Amino acid sequence: ILALYDAGEALEIACDAGQCWALLCDPRLIPEWVTGVAEAHVLASDEAGRPIQVRFGGMPSVGSLDYVMAYRYDDAARVLWWETLPGADRRITGEARLVELGPGRCRLDYALGSKVGDTVPPWARASLAGDTPEKVVRSFQRFAEARAGRAGA
Repeated sequence: ILALYDAGEALEIACDAGQCWALLCDPRLIPEWVTGVAEAHVLASDEAGRPIQVRFGGMPSVGSLDYVMAYRYDDAARVLWWETLPGADRRITGEARLVELGPGRCRLDYALGSKVGDTVPPWARASLAGDTPEKVVRSFQRFAEARAGRAGA
């Protein structure tokens, strides 16, 4: 998957693959585990009720980078793809794949492509430079493991 994207990361997660898939497939939860995202609003859903277009807002204290992402899902393979809609100041494409490793364990393979347009202000460019796949995957790992711990308690 990395050939299609700028960078990627893989990490084991102490959480059931099915539970991780449910968390990953709900972009409304992204503000809970991605630092620069403050809000997520579903604009359109597929026939299964999953979000297929989501408007995100970030960094409201210093300004805002709003953008709309389109999502596609492959439940059988547990693969999720996303990309910004045309016209966004920041072009984002990505893929997340969950691989079951046994009871209560899975691996998240995550790849990201990102290009920032010339109209994005310097403060936002500096902040976006820190959005690495490693940072995102580790953040999701903490989020999913905390949710798994609550479910098992």
